Amino acid sequence: MGDRLYEDMLPAQAAEALEKFVAERGPALERLRQTLTGRNFDPDELLDGSPESVAPLWEWITARVAELGLDPRPVEEDPSRGTWPSWARHGLLVDPHPRAQTLALVDGFTSYLAEVLTAAVPEAEWRIGEHRIGNYPMLNYPVLAADHHQVFLPGLPLYSAYQTSLGRDPMDGAEMLAHVLRTITALRGEGPAPVLTEEPLVTVVAEVDCFDVGLRPDLATDHPDVLERLVAELTDRDGVASVYRYGPEALVVDAPEWDETRLKLWLTLWLELALIR
Repeated sequence: MGDRLYEDMLPAQAAEALEKFVAERGPALERLRQTLTGRNFDPDELLDGSPESVAPLWEWITARVAELGLDPRPVEEDPSRGTWPSWARHGLLVDPHPRAQTLALVDGFTSYLAEVLTAAVPEAEWRIGEHRIGNYPMLNYPVLAADHHQVFLPGLPLYSAYQTSLGRDPMDGAEMLAHVLRTITALRGEGPAPVLTEEPLVTVVAEVDCFDVGLRPDLATDHPDVLERLVAELTDRDGVASVYRYGPEALVVDAPEWDETRLKLWLTLWLELALIR
């Protein structure tokens, strides 16, 4: 299977990737505990299993990620790649990318999030990401799922780690806690109407010389200010030439240096974070 992207996997490969991801959870959490011990923290006290505990833990991880900074080598030339967690090797990392130590911290945090979430929602289980829409951003990803809601746990922590490493605005502890509480609510089926929770935030279709982006219908109605910021921030990203909003739920993006997968993931994670704030 090599380092094939999740989006490109066949069903058997996605099943193998899920099995590998789940097998990594225990060791990743143990490495996090050892790291905390080495930094003079009591892991039993800090990792008490409560949703509230994610806030100080994430604050510390963010500070450590800022210290670590970026890896100066291109992704394809980074010799540490073989040590990365499987989700990082099968996901799309772009340059400049975080260091291997940062990915290990996100991996351990992912394992801890899984413990917190499954304690709060015992019926949640690991599955292969799927959707009736073939352009679903988490297609073939290992997701924690229950009641029509699926979440790829490393997604927002990794996005925030990128923001930290690049000197941009990362998630703070309160925002990470808000993300966890929203996820618990969604996994319990207590969130918005099911018709909305079943719809992906964005769909992206590659056209000739541009990307056609569809936005979930409720975003324009309920969060018009968020979409205005989305257009402004996407336009400001390196490699993006222009963003044109030609309808309440539609964008045309000219980004010659991006591909469909990168744009879809960036839009999804940006919106997930923006809807917390």
